[in-house]
Amino acid sequence: MRVGEFQEMGFNFSIEPAQPLDDAAAEGLVDAFIGDVLVPRGLEFGGWATGGFICRAGRGSVSEEDRQAVLAWLQQRPEVAGVEVSELVDAWH
Repeated sequence: MRVGEFQEMGFNFSIEPAQPLDDAAAEGLVDAFIGDVLVPRGLEFGGWATGGFICRAGRGSVSEEDRQAVLAWLQQRPEVAGVEVSELVDAWH
């Protein structure tokens, strides 16, 4: 049921591109995002270049440190003019 000690947390993110992203630029951003931030932290996401939901790969929850790392990485990207990340939310409800 993933409640109490079994609850799993994740967060939403969205970006405002600095310029419209063509397919190649979007794929490059997603590939870098996965390789630079998500895989090293054991995270995964559903969505595309302009936003989605991030959770732990496998069982468990993302941490506030993971959320801050994603935010910082997105903020430093030249393709990104603005970024929003939600607070941690229950990934299953």
